[in-house]
Amino acid sequence: MCKASLNYFRLALLVTGYWLLVTYAYAQEIKSPITVNGDKVEYLQEKKVVTASKNIVVTYKDVTMTCDNITVYLDTKEAIAEGNVKITQKNAYFTGEKIIYNFESKTGHAVKGYVNSSPFYGKSQEMDKVSEKQVNLKRGYVTTCDREKPHYRIQARQIRIYLDDKVIAKHIIFFVGDVPVFYLPYYIQPLKDRSAHITLITGKSDKWGYFGLSSLRYYFSEIAKGRFRVDYREKKGLAEGIDNYYDTKKVGAGSVKFYFTNENDRMAKHTKSEAKLPAEKRWRTQIKHRWDMPNDTIATFEFNSFSDPNFIKDYMYKEYEELSTQAEDYNYLSVITTKDNYVMTLLGRKRYDKFYTVVERLPELKIEIKNFALGKNSPFYYQAALDGVYLNKAFAGSSQKDMDIVRLDAYNQLTYAKRLFGFWSVSPYAGNRQTFFSRNKWGDTNLARNIFNFGIDNSTKIYRIFDVESDLLGMEIHKLRHIITPSANYYHTHQPSISPDNLTQFDSLDSITNANGVTLSLQNKLQTKRAASGDGPMESVDLANLIVSSSFDFTVEKGSWDITDFRRQKFQNVNVLLELNPYPWMFIQHRSTINTKRQAVEQADLDLTARYEDDLLIGASYRYEDVKSGRIGTLLGELNCRLGPEWGVRAYERYNLFGGKRKLEEQEYTLYKDL
Repeated sequence: MCKASLNYFRLALLVTGYWLLVTYAYAQEIKSPITVNGDKVEYLQEKKVVTASKNIVVTYKDVTMTCDNITVYLDTKEAIAEGNVKITQKNAYFTGEKIIYNFESKTGHAVKGYVNSSPFYGKSQEMDKVSEKQVNLKRGYVTTCDREKPHYRIQARQIRIYLDDKVIAKHIIFFVGDVPVFYLPYYIQPLKDRSAHITLITGKSDKWGYFGLSSLRYYFSEIAKGRFRVDYREKKGLAEGIDNYYDTKKVGAGSVKFYFTNENDRMAKHTKSEAKLPAEKRWRTQIKHRWDMPNDTIATFEFNSFSDPNFIKDYMYKEYEELSTQAEDYNYLSVITTKDNYVMTLLGRKRYDKFYTVVERLPELKIEIKNFALGKNSPFYYQAALDGVYLNKAFAGSSQKDMDIVRLDAYNQLTYAKRLFGFWSVSPYAGNRQTFFSRNKWGDTNLARNIFNFGIDNSTKIYRIFDVESDLLGMEIHKLRHIITPSANYYHTHQPSISPDNLTQFDSLDSITNANGVTLSLQNKLQTKRAASGDGPMESVDLANLIVSSSFDFTVEKGSWDITDFRRQKFQNVNVLLELNPYPWMFIQHRSTINTKRQAVEQADLDLTARYEDDLLIGASYRYEDVKSGRIGTLLGELNCRLGPEWGVRAYERYNLFGGKRKLEEQEYTLYKDL
């Protein structure tokens, strides 16, 4: 045999041997043996049966079984186990007095069975494991309480548990202890949803009197899940509602909510000094939907309808406080496409309730081209925005006629970005805005407005590192870096060719006027290094961050560039932001606005948060506002403390500090137990 043929022969043997080894290993994986260990083990070779007793441990792939007595049929991989039987598989285990189990299909039947698949636990007279992920209980119950005698349970003749997914039961009775509370013909509970089944909030307020707010969670399917709400307010009466959430999987998810009350009906109670008001039907309807479409597009829809403009404020005050704008602006359809170079937005907004004044957009199309370099390594950058909209201002009531226009707007800006002397960042820019109006406020049609603007942004960064190692007050300081970032940004907007006084004011685009000034800002930041966790790597942490900024306006009359007339110059409000992070568990933030004309603090916020792991949270906030009618000051405090693995307390208070209304406006105390 020649040398080349011999080499090919050796290579063929090597490949064949490797293939046989892989095939054998794969076959062994498929035909994994059942291993039986115990104090007494017998093997009947002819029948291929293994029997064992006392301290038995049986393993097969990822399944482990323990019991007192067992018979295993190796051909069918079926076993009959008795006495303290426990089967463990990934994320779950099952027990029973007697279990017939197939190791291959992971199915079986148990007498007096118990299933543990946190957060749910189930017990029944008979239990069938019909697949690896499904367990059926007959004449049993499920609960999230892991006690031998659970605080509550959901009992039914038949219950299906889909591990890591959901629980389905028909004709259930809900027990608290041994007391039946209510009946439901059908019940579905997703295992991934940890929210409470039943909530009950009680208290007392000036506007509501004594009140009780309750909700019951339901789950029929992915498109029919949510909460039923039944609330009672002493001074207003009974109210009912439903919050339904859905997920279509293909065309988005959303919610449908409805809340209704016949206010001041026979169930409402008033003192003798309070006038009895006539009954009034009040409601709120809300629909929300979001669809994450292909091609980086998000579509959102929201519809709201109210019986009157004060409904949210009267019945859902916390939601009213959190609204970023008025409720009448929350009827819209928005489609946003975000790409690397541009963002395109299609927005439609339409009024539904006629007691609101709303600027309708029917519709609006906006394209924003992001700032990008004009050529490779070019210092010149270009950005633009195009906006076309049909606007209609619908006034509350019917006494004033609606006002509408068509408006087309185009803005272009060119920026030059450069770093001078290695430390000074300078960015001069120039822009032009062309806007078409179908009419002005006097009825003149087809008008074009031109606005020219330019400016220059200047900033630099100076820092110094101090070799400091200290544990002062336990703050763990490992070197200090002080960073100073001053900036001066000059801006100028030329007098528009059409004065805003001649335009109907729909939004900020119509109110643009001449401006000439500089925004001054000074940032001081103090950083150190700390271990992220335990003995982990050191990371930079901001100990303190202080930003002071203000705008200095030059009032330049048309045709005059005399900026030396300081009598016509003025500083605008001074804004202050202070952030402190002395410890990993503490954060302090202060914001304030100082009115330079009145030389007074116009608005100030102070927030302090301290957290110790998940056991203790302390929060305190101060809100101050100086308005024409007087000062408004509110102090808020929150405490959340775990008293052990199951118990905890929560407290919240809001106090008014100024004026004749100085009082404790809101207080809430909660004692809770984890079941």
